[in-house]
Amino acid sequence: MKIRVVLATSTVVGIVIGQAFAAAPTAAPVTATNKPTSVVAATSNEVVARVNGTAITRKDLDEAMQTFASQMARQGRRVPQGQAAALQQSALDELIGRELILQHNSKQIPADIDKRVQDQIDQTKTRMGGEVEFKKSLADSGITLDQYTRETRDNIIIREVVRSILDQQVKVSDADAKAFYDANPEQFKQPELVRASHILIRCSPDATDALKAEKRARIDAALARVKGGEKFADVAREVSEDPGSAKNGGDLGFFSRGRMVPEFETVAFSLGSNVVSGVITTQFGYHILQVTGHKPAQTMPFDEVKERIVDFLKTRKGGEATRTYVADLRKSAKIEVFLPEPNPSALTPPSVQTAPVQAPNPKSTK
Repeated sequence: MKIRVVLATSTVVGIVIGQAFAAAPTAAPVTATNKPTSVVAATSNEVVARVNGTAITRKDLDEAMQTFASQMARQGRRVPQGQAAALQQSALDELIGRELILQHNSKQIPADIDKRVQDQIDQTKTRMGGEVEFKKSLADSGITLDQYTRETRDNIIIREVVRSILDQQVKVSDADAKAFYDANPEQFKQPELVRASHILIRCSPDATDALKAEKRARIDAALARVKGGEKFADVAREVSEDPGSAKNGGDLGFFSRGRMVPEFETVAFSLGSNVVSGVITTQFGYHILQVTGHKPAQTMPFDEVKERIVDFLKTRKGGEATRTYVADLRKSAKIEVFLPEPNPSALTPPSVQTAPVQAPNPKSTK
């Protein structure tokens, strides 16, 4: 997995590519052989635009385009043939908007910006499996830690600006939220959920028999300690090799079917509460599992999701306010664009659809 910071989410600025695009038919997913040749990572330092003298390079633009294509691919969609020009134009507009916001707000930096940047980097390291995997991903992406830190900082500043615009100019009432809730019941159906903790000893399926035996002995020893009366959480903190959960006593939180690898999920949804499993073997290694909670399938109550609905509606309604804000900044800015003017007939770009309340997570045991 490569790290991408610029345009890392589909609502960073509110003028984001996906929000600016009209609906388009679903297309085949992007695969290794199906990816549009015009949407590829680049290393060129060619300047494609300047914003008050600050350069935007071809590399910046192509990475923004690639990120958008990846967002579409996760939804089983791709950039339709002939729409590369529209994607490029919208991606460049997005980058120009980002730069204008950063320049205009250069003296209004959150007081705790350094802490927030470090917290976000630490969270990314945890999600990726630790310091080694994090550094490897940086290297694979061709960016330095300084670049990643700077871009993370920029994203935090932009989110604060957008949040301020939404708070000041966009109002969503409880009645608005309830109307959305009532009109979209499928959005709020919650499947059966299980909360579990686990202890993981990592072992690759390709490991030697000797290494597998060593790892299996370690998980068997951990199981014996739990069966012998030691608290599951204490043993997890001491021996588990899942950095995302070990510090929390192995707690994985609640998850639904389809979120974990099959071997793990089968045991999790069949085990009684507070019962300790035997050793489970998955592609990640050896696990011990303990179910600590269970929620039957239900429709989530309005009061439970109201705040998230309000946030979603604010973001959706705030797109126009943010575009107006950026348009006003453009009026007094010196913007030079060095790309050819696109053919107007090519400017009917695709859209990214985002879920208002919950987005699906990839299968994982982390």
